[in-house]
Amino acid sequence: MAKHFGIGVVEYMAAGLIPVAHKSGGPLLDIVTEYDGKPVGYLADTAETFADSLYFALSLSEKEYQEMASGARASATDKFSEEAFGSDILRALRPCLT
Repeated sequence: MAKHFGIGVVEYMAAGLIPVAHKSGGPLLDIVTEYDGKPVGYLADTAETFADSLYFALSLSEKEYQEMASGARASATDKFSEEAFGSDILRALRPCLT
């Protein structure tokens, strides 16, 4: 099943896991991006790129894994927190309400 928003991806990033997500929709546009200039996961769109991405994720050293997982968690909690949502919705609605 393809979910192009990617809420499942956000949830497992917030849990400190490294995503291997489909290279489309939300994961491509705003979820699996860099955090502090470092990658937070992998994007793939073919069987081969999924296999390669899983191989790379599973081949990380413990230190590399922890660094990427920590960036994934921080990215998800910063971008998708209640405060971020409130700020973004107010910015979007302000022109309609004034």
